[in-house]
Amino acid sequence: MAIRKSYFIGCLSVLIVCLLFVKMELHAQPLPLEKVVFTDWGQIDDLRSAWADDAMGVHHSAPFVNSQRLSFTRGGGYADECTTKNDGYATHPTDPGRKLHHAILLGAFLHGKEVRLTLQGCAYDHPRIIAVEVR
Repeated sequence: MAIRKSYFIGCLSVLIVCLLFVKMELHAQPLPLEKVVFTDWGQIDDLRSAWADDAMGVHHSAPFVNSQRLSFTRGGGYADECTTKNDGYATHPTDPGRKLHHAILLGAFLHGKEVRLTLQGCAYDHPRIIAVEVR
């Protein structure tokens, strides 16, 4: 009986450790390799949809801010700016929050509200929108 009890406690302990490890892994956020930048507050001048993707392009009245992406070459990696300059910002079709960003952007555009965009990396060679604030 004592052997069964210690075996049960040992199995239970291993299970608890495994569950804690899985919980920590689910809440772990990867460290961004690309720098996050913010635009100034400005009103949206125009919105455009992508031709074949679930993505959106945005121009707004604040001065243009370029984000950086991580590029890899034979000699190693380096950060450079998105190649399209002064032509607005874009969402990426694989970003999980893109539909929410699109809804917020459209609502702000229709109601004349100011927005501030959070940018990281590039989408379609434009700075990639990863968050939208409205005021």
